[in-house]
Amino acid sequence: MISLDDPRWPALDHRGWSKGRGVPDAPFIPDELRQLVADPTNGERFTDLWPYLCSEGTAWPAAYAAVPHLVTIARGLPAAASERDDYLYVVGLVAICSGELGEAPAGIPDDIADAYRQALPEALTLLAETLATGEHDQISTRYLLAAVSALKGHLEFAEILNELDVYAECQSCGEPMLELPE
Repeated sequence: MISLDDPRWPALDHRGWSKGRGVPDAPFIPDELRQLVADPTNGERFTDLWPYLCSEGTAWPAAYAAVPHLVTIARGLPAAASERDDYLYVVGLVAICSGELGEAPAGIPDDIADAYRQALPEALTLLAETLATGEHDQISTRYLLAAVSALKGHLEFAEILNELDVYAECQSCGEPMLELPE
């Protein structure tokens, strides 16, 4: 994985960062990852960060460099920690948004793409351990299963699980087709 001091980070775009420049209040990903390494249980910081890596069906280049760091952070948390769930779900979300399992967009340096691909099997192992030992409500379980599905290469199923609330609504009228229990 690339170092948090690697000079290529500014060239890795994310939702608020393009061509080495960020919009006001856009995070600099390595700085945020440093903060999360120091305090991996800072859920608010991570919740603020991850949509810059992957959201709205898009995984930006910085996400591929961040995934190995996210897996390392998750590895250091207890399997039952809800923060671990969040890190692993985001890794799965990046996989969902990437197309084929392990695919990285053109232009991602080979070493970053390789580190991303190498982090995915460990993320799957951590997810299995997390699901087996942690207590999860229905929504958390659904998202973790979406991440597992993505990391097993079942991207269409992962998307369905991830967007189950959307699939549960009638596409023509917006009314619930499926009542999901709380």
